[in-house]
Amino acid sequence: MSQPSWPGNPQAPVPAPPPADGVPRRPGAVLTAAVLGGVVAVVVLGVAVYTLVAGLAGASGGGEVAVVLLAGIVGLVGVVHVLGVVRLLHRRFPSTGTMALAGGVTVAVTGFGVFRSIRGRGDGPDLVTMLVWVGLAAVVIAMLVLITRPSVTRWVRAVHAHSRRLGQVPRS
Repeated sequence: MSQPSWPGNPQAPVPAPPPADGVPRRPGAVLTAAVLGGVVAVVVLGVAVYTLVAGLAGASGGGEVAVVLLAGIVGLVGVVHVLGVVRLLHRRFPSTGTMALAGGVTVAVTGFGVFRSIRGRGDGPDLVTMLVWVGLAAVVIAMLVLITRPSVTRWVRAVHAHSRRLGQVPRS
């Protein structure tokens, strides 16, 4: 229950002053989601490089093609994460769609990784690998929760409206 608002009430919430240039302030959830998205992008791109290097070192007899394709697919997911962060932090027309797409794909892949780690490779479950997959999934899910917060969606709509009032048009 909030305190009633009257002049001189020290417990009444103080509204934030409007920004000088009219652009809505970016919520902390946006910056946190951007940092988490950047961390996920670096991890996924690192996995792509590791897959390429380790796979090419041990591949033979046509396996190189499969390794390059797998590393390329993983690398593309990392690039989509980078694009998601860039689009979320756009000055005039921010968007959460690309980050949500990359997060959804990453959650699906981490779910498969957890399943494979529990099932093991014939010698029992691989606990360390499973914990890494679960950790990555937790970070991605936290990022997805942050970008769907009401304050973030209100901010995105407010920035779009402000940009349109200034006569700017989003590019397709």
